[in-house]
Amino acid sequence: MAIPRIFVSSTCYDLQEIRFQLRNFITDFGYDGVMSEFDDIFYGYDKHVQDSCLDEIGKCQLFVLVIGNNYGSFYHQDKQELKTPDSVTLREFKKALETKIPKHTFVNKYVDYDYKNYKRALEKEILSYFQKNEVSDEKTLEVKAQIKTKFDKSYYFPYESYKYVFYFLEIVYEQKENNAINTFETFIDIKDSLRKQWAGFMYESLTRKEKNVTSLIQPIENKIDKIEKSISKLIESKIIDNENKLSFDLTALSRENNLENLESIQDKINQLLNAVRNYEILTDDGEEHSGQRVYFDKQFTGELTKTWLDSLKVLTQSFKWSKFIHVQTVFKGFPISKYNKWYNEISYKTLFELYTLYNSLVDEDKINLTNTVSEELNKNYEKPLASPPTPKLLINPLDDDLPF
Repeated sequence: MAIPRIFVSSTCYDLQEIRFQLRNFITDFGYDGVMSEFDDIFYGYDKHVQDSCLDEIGKCQLFVLVIGNNYGSFYHQDKQELKTPDSVTLREFKKALETKIPKHTFVNKYVDYDYKNYKRALEKEILSYFQKNEVSDEKTLEVKAQIKTKFDKSYYFPYESYKYVFYFLEIVYEQKENNAINTFETFIDIKDSLRKQWAGFMYESLTRKEKNVTSLIQPIENKIDKIEKSISKLIESKIIDNENKLSFDLTALSRENNLENLESIQDKINQLLNAVRNYEILTDDGEEHSGQRVYFDKQFTGELTKTWLDSLKVLTQSFKWSKFIHVQTVFKGFPISKYNKWYNEISYKTLFELYTLYNSLVDEDKINLTNTVSEELNKNYEKPLASPPTPKLLINPLDDDLPF
């Protein structure tokens, strides 16, 4: 019976204990772990040992990546004069991307915390530059790279290795598909996550056939239903004149199509604004969970909302090559009071689509959209708690014990 082979990628020395525990967990689960220190890899006599490890990834069905404090050894084919040469672990991750096998990534939560602080500071620096300077699209990438190089020289990294680890994490977080990312503090966190993920994967595999049939049939049924309604409308509008000529009134059909298009745009606006205000996730148990991403301590007026919508032009230009933007950056200078600790990034695509839609409207429709955006953002308004009044000390001067 064939069983899944799971390639475990990480630095070895600092994560030795976790690798050993992962080995036992994978074996107990009934799978084969593939790890270099357990002689699970065939080393070709005509290849470097690092390349033999890379070749083994293509023979596996799952890939588990664990990232800690260290970057690891440099890959032997990378030139040392490169600014940031690939580590062996990073090259293994890139190989997994090429093979497109399912991946599970685990990042030490303290490293992840430091990385996100670094990213926020860097994004603040980049945004500040783009707000003060006009940069063409062709120069955007080059300018960003220059800002980052200068920023990294002055930024305080808790550990020297973080300069490389953060480079690794930037590549990891860019992969939004087929790359489940979780943070961990101990091996128990990794074990619990993998157990739930693999159980969910088994359930999905068993029910996928039924879902595929439904997903194919449903769009066809919707189209047939729409055609039937259009034909009924035409038949209802038929007119026979004195010469027995048959004609149809297309006004009602056109009006209904325009209404459908308007409803489609309205749905899109609500979808975009909901993605700005709130987050929606699937838990490890497969349940949907949602909540507010951001809170405001002042309500948005029409003028304030217009200023925010106009600011998206510079924002979308500054972060053109980013997939997500931190909520503090999106609402910088606006009445944000707090935000969700874990789900605090908004998709660049969401903000770009919202601004593109807003910018394409005539002035009258811009005002209407601004009012809609104000109403939606104000749903996240949270009235500040009133400070308790300072108690006054009541003293009768006649009862004072002081001699004067």
